[in-house]
Amino acid sequence: MAKLIEAALALIAVSFVVSSSAIAADRMILGPDQFKTDNTGAGAVLCVWGLYLSVQAETAACKLPRRPVDDAIDSAILAIDDFIIANSSLHPTRDMLDNFKRHAAESELPIMQRIGFEKVCNGLETFRGRTPEGVQASTKTLLAIPREPVMNPCL
Repeated sequence: MAKLIEAALALIAVSFVVSSSAIAADRMILGPDQFKTDNTGAGAVLCVWGLYLSVQAETAACKLPRRPVDDAIDSAILAIDDFIIANSSLHPTRDMLDNFKRHAAESELPIMQRIGFEKVCNGLETFRGRTPEGVQASTKTLLAIPREPVMNPCL
């Protein structure tokens, strides 16, 4: 699990650095508000989103057979997208989020190569071993309180 978390955090960092240095209007550019700490107790939305994006990209890269939990993670990502659009002070568009997610998925392969595909693929069982109902329930709790989506605390 530590390797998966390391890969997810590296993906988030790489994606956010690239996004924050972009000048184009079609990019999601993060500011200091997104790196604040969530004090609601509901959780750091951007952290969970990044973890789910990593699991999604790594599952595809590992060519693992899809399970019902993968569908739940896909649905959670879409729900978090909607939450970000509705609550972020950045006012991202769906296209901005889609571009961000595409770049994040592309950034995943070099990270997996650095850590080792076997380690990353084996580590996915920690997240993919969850039930779809568990993913749905945790996502519902995460998104229950409208607020600025932030990164911290991230595991």
